[in-house]
Amino acid sequence: MLKECLLALLLSVSLVCNAAQAPSRVPTTGLVLWLDAADASTMTLDAQNRLQRWSDKSGEANDATVDDAALQPQRMANALNGHSVVRFSGASAFLGKTIRTAKGPVTVLIVSRRLPEQAQVDPWQRLFSSRPQTANNDNVLPNFAISLQQTTAYAPTFSVLELYDVPIGPYAVGRNVVGSSENFRGDIAEVLVYDRPFASLAERQRAFQYLADKWSVAIPLQADTWTRVGPLGTLPTRTNANLPLSDQANAGQWILNTKLSDDFNGTTLDPGRWHVNNAIGTESLGRKPALFTPGNATVSNGNLNIVFRKETLPQKYVLLGFKDYTSAMVRTIERGFYGYYEAHAKPMNSAASSAFWLAWTGMADNATEIDIFEIGGKTKDAAFDRRYNMNAHLWATPQSTEHVANGSTWISPWRLASAFHVYGFDWQPDTLRWYVDGVLVRESKNTHFFFPMQIVFDSEAMWKWFGVVDDADLPSTFSVDYVKMWRRAQ
Repeated sequence: MLKECLLALLLSVSLVCNAAQAPSRVPTTGLVLWLDAADASTMTLDAQNRLQRWSDKSGEANDATVDDAALQPQRMANALNGHSVVRFSGASAFLGKTIRTAKGPVTVLIVSRRLPEQAQVDPWQRLFSSRPQTANNDNVLPNFAISLQQTTAYAPTFSVLELYDVPIGPYAVGRNVVGSSENFRGDIAEVLVYDRPFASLAERQRAFQYLADKWSVAIPLQADTWTRVGPLGTLPTRTNANLPLSDQANAGQWILNTKLSDDFNGTTLDPGRWHVNNAIGTESLGRKPALFTPGNATVSNGNLNIVFRKETLPQKYVLLGFKDYTSAMVRTIERGFYGYYEAHAKPMNSAASSAFWLAWTGMADNATEIDIFEIGGKTKDAAFDRRYNMNAHLWATPQSTEHVANGSTWISPWRLASAFHVYGFDWQPDTLRWYVDGVLVRESKNTHFFFPMQIVFDSEAMWKWFGVVDDADLPSTFSVDYVKMWRRAQ
């Protein structure tokens, strides 16, 4: 798992065959390393067109020099979309100085390729490596690397790495920082390194568009999404409880939908507003082995409480695969559409899931789901307990039953089950936005979600994802203080 987190594997995108367009401007704020093979003025060459030095265009003077002067990479003119590239033979590559000693965020974008005659190489070759702690491998934090576990040729391609809480450098391009193993064989066109995360989906798309236009590579699907890296920063102050926390100025001109909002201040769930799955009929019975039962969904102390517990089940459910555990699902009777969904909630302190989502699976040819969050509050991995998981699923359309998922994870600085926080979701015809405590943590283009859905709160046995629950943590409770839904006036 750690290696998967640290090694940004190659994104499979194909060469775009249309003529080159005028490139857009690269975002320069926080740019600390910019190696551009298209700019001959940044290269110090010998008589054989071999590079001795590759100068940094960021203005930070983080130039790169070759590690073996006898085997320098070569500049290949007019090699990709009318521009030159740097060709690496697998022998020599570039080393650079320390860029930042303090820990913090880093964003790395690289365009590379491998031609058929450059194939059949050793796996785990490095495109970029940062290894300030030389005693450790660069797949151990705070060291990091972008590696290719691929021996075959590939078309010009984006590789992207986004991390938080790491220093930057000493760095290497085309090799491991220490030693000469795992050197790259192929072509590198451009390297962009930022000492910060991208601040929005628009900024991320601008950087991708710059490289796509310049090198004629397809923009990866990830360009339509952005996820925050690192802490939330300054939080908005709640001055009006009747507005979304993220929009206290009321720019959205919000109107409260009272049928899809609830403060849970009574003693029972409002049956005109909520349905509790009751283990009968055609509705979901739960995720095996935990059965949904109505007794696990109660209202008290101003909260909706969903409990996951150890419990002996009747034999008829055991025969269906449910055994020893129960939980609950509650969902609104009415469906909501475009608007802002917000809940003040505290996930349960166990490996059973706590989930706030939107869903509509009432028709065979229209099944959609948006997970505002799915949280494992207490797993065997303490780092996992800080993972704020967001997703959007398309299960069926009139044209297809292919499962399409668009998800990502924000890493919280705190354990998510430790306290109540405000979780928001802004659903618009063109955009999906996720918020924590009023701060944007994810943004994605809306490509499939154009149908009204119910609001759902539940807890499930997600053994394969969050691990098997520890019975000592049971019963555990997922509490929701309120849920509110607003629509825009226009």
